[in-house]
Amino acid sequence: MPEPHNQTPDSWFHRNPKKTLFFFTLFLILAITFGAEKFLEFRNHRQGIVVSQEVARRYVKLREYRPGSRLLMAFPKDYLPYTDNVFTKKYRLDIDRNGFIMPSKIYAHPDKVIVFLGGSTTECMFVDPEHRFPYLVGRILQKETGEKINSYNGGMSGNNSLHAIDLLINKVVPLHPQVVVFMEDINDLSTLLYERTYWNHHTVRSPLETLQKKKLLGKLLKELLIPDLNEAYRKLRAALATKPKDEFAAARKKINYNQAQLVHEFAMNLQALVSICKAYGITPVLMTQENRITAHPAPVIKAYLTRYGQETGISYAQVRKLYDAFNDTIRQVGQKNHILVIDLAKEIPPTKKYIYDVVHLNDTGSQLAAHLIAARLKSLIAPQSQDSIHP
Repeated sequence: MPEPHNQTPDSWFHRNPKKTLFFFTLFLILAITFGAEKFLEFRNHRQGIVVSQEVARRYVKLREYRPGSRLLMAFPKDYLPYTDNVFTKKYRLDIDRNGFIMPSKIYAHPDKVIVFLGGSTTECMFVDPEHRFPYLVGRILQKETGEKINSYNGGMSGNNSLHAIDLLINKVVPLHPQVVVFMEDINDLSTLLYERTYWNHHTVRSPLETLQKKKLLGKLLKELLIPDLNEAYRKLRAALATKPKDEFAAARKKINYNQAQLVHEFAMNLQALVSICKAYGITPVLMTQENRITAHPAPVIKAYLTRYGQETGISYAQVRKLYDAFNDTIRQVGQKNHILVIDLAKEIPPTKKYIYDVVHLNDTGSQLAAHLIAARLKSLIAPQSQDSIHP
């Protein structure tokens, strides 16, 4: 009787030939790629060629909400001391595929297109979507003129006139709008006052963004693999913060400023916006910014504008003078260029009924602004509408 043959068990590689081939091929490709990279790095260094290993790319920052986002925003608790309105609900902020706040593109083939650019006072985050004035203006004008109108809200918290120029060139002009309306004051003033220039190195408002390779890889992995968890972590960190987030914290020190220079810088950006619009056949419209920065302000208004007075050395009276000078600059640039200026600073009463803090409209204020703006834009959108609709 033959002795039993002792067979060695097949290894994993023998049992899985296809997987073995796949992993071997993958390893080979990676090895060849790594070897080629090191060879080229060595050769380039010998020839004096250096490809930066620290910086991936520099980009012009298009400050907009991420296209396709759907957000539900609660009024920030750390800001409650600076408002005398009551906020008891969350507000929807839905973003279309082009980074505009919805509702936006109502018609695929509109008769007229209006685009609003600015900061948080244009964005109207804590206003019901159907009451945000950039949207509501379109609906009012459509009803009164019979035109199919798309009105786009291109506002975003923190945006200043330089960001508006970037947005205008890169995503507004392709929409072929008839009218572009721009409103901003306080963001430009803050940027110039604290940073002294629009072309600063501030991580939030800088017009340029430098992406480090290590940070870029981590950011991409979080956004691709765990976007909701990443957003939840960001909100939790903000909620647990012991102090309100202050983007200008590093710049809050004794400030010496030249009002004429600040105004000049702002005026140049406004002129650039106007000139770009005219070059593309777009009618530019400027708006002053509604506000409650009065000679005798409510306690919450004065508290907000003087909370860093000790660090900067700038009094409430000085802030008011600067702010008014920027609104005056908007009027002057409009007059110089013979374009429409809608003076919301004069037309909207500076009370808590319409403005919930220093400059931001509440629902009532946004609806009032919409009717004021629509009345002034009507002649630009449909000059003959009154004759055609009311014979």
